[in-house]
Amino acid sequence: MPKKTTSPDWARVARLLVLSRKLDEFEERELAPVGKVPYQFSAKGHELSQILLALQLTHPHDAATVYYRSRPLMLAAGLTVREALAAGMAKTGSPSEGRDVGVVFSMRPKTFHREETKGTKKDLNIQNQSITVLPSSGDVGAQYTPAAGWAQAIQYHRDVLKNKEWDKAIVIAHGGEGSVATSGFWSALNIAATRKIPMLFFIEDNSFAISVRSELQSPNANFSANLKNFKNLLIIDGDGADPEDAPQKISAALAHVRAGKGPCLLHLRVPRISGHTFIDDQSYKTESEKRNDVKRDPLTRLKKFLPDLDWPALTADAEAEVRAAYEFVASSPDPEADSVTSHLFAAPASYGHGGAVPQPDLTRINLIDAVRRTLEAEMTR
Repeated sequence: MPKKTTSPDWARVARLLVLSRKLDEFEERELAPVGKVPYQFSAKGHELSQILLALQLTHPHDAATVYYRSRPLMLAAGLTVREALAAGMAKTGSPSEGRDVGVVFSMRPKTFHREETKGTKKDLNIQNQSITVLPSSGDVGAQYTPAAGWAQAIQYHRDVLKNKEWDKAIVIAHGGEGSVATSGFWSALNIAATRKIPMLFFIEDNSFAISVRSELQSPNANFSANLKNFKNLLIIDGDGADPEDAPQKISAALAHVRAGKGPCLLHLRVPRISGHTFIDDQSYKTESEKRNDVKRDPLTRLKKFLPDLDWPALTADAEAEVRAAYEFVASSPDPEADSVTSHLFAAPASYGHGGAVPQPDLTRINLIDAVRRTLEAEMTR
């Protein structure tokens, strides 16, 4: 069951936000210009709402699908700074061991240990256990339908199998407003609303899909307003960079979905302070728009909201953590070249069910036959 939360642990939120910001700035300043990371998708401006949401994903069967600007959410959900850097640098120790572009993630639940640091106990990460993050894709909109599948599985465990361990579990699908123009979003939305599955569509709207303005993406530049008559769908709008508004809207959305009332579309406005990628100078924005984005910076607003925190110490600790993680990752080996085909197919030892089902023929077959054989094996079991 998820842990009950009242107000956010603001010191934790602040630490994660500064850590994410310093990681972005380190990559922008030192790694991307010299090609040590080929892709840099800054999350500046997006951090607060992602962190607030991730810290409330505490049910053991909660899951998420993410996209290329979801790293603050990943850091709050259990990704380590070392793993994040190793992914971008295609080093060993990353979730994919160099098999993707470095800015999309997957993550199995894991328990973190503690280490001695200067005589004190220091968490290797923020949470004792991370959530499941389903394999991601760089393809815009690809994250929605897998999330709908997990939500249907939750519903099946909960309602058909009567497994109480799955009560109040949810899945979130995280994307930007540009992704709501994709077929993946609409397919998942139709499934979710029709079947009333426990799914949260978490959409961060920074008004620009790469360089395309919202009014060229959706009628009236407001996709959630256009969905107000969609049945079985709660729509919540808010300011994802506001330390007062964002927690309330996120808590309301999670409460609705956990209560089994069906899906929710959480539409939060955020500023995108950096370009779409490292090489984007945002020439399509006016100077006034750029200044307004900086004024809406959630880090600046959080500092005003939490004036008693030791922000210089938080900043220094984050910079030191990023630097130490980089030194470790930079000295790590590259993945073995002959491992490139690993994990394309399940290892033979993973087949069978304790000897009850014979080891299958491992001859390569086409997808249709594979699906048929899988269904037959599962129904037999």
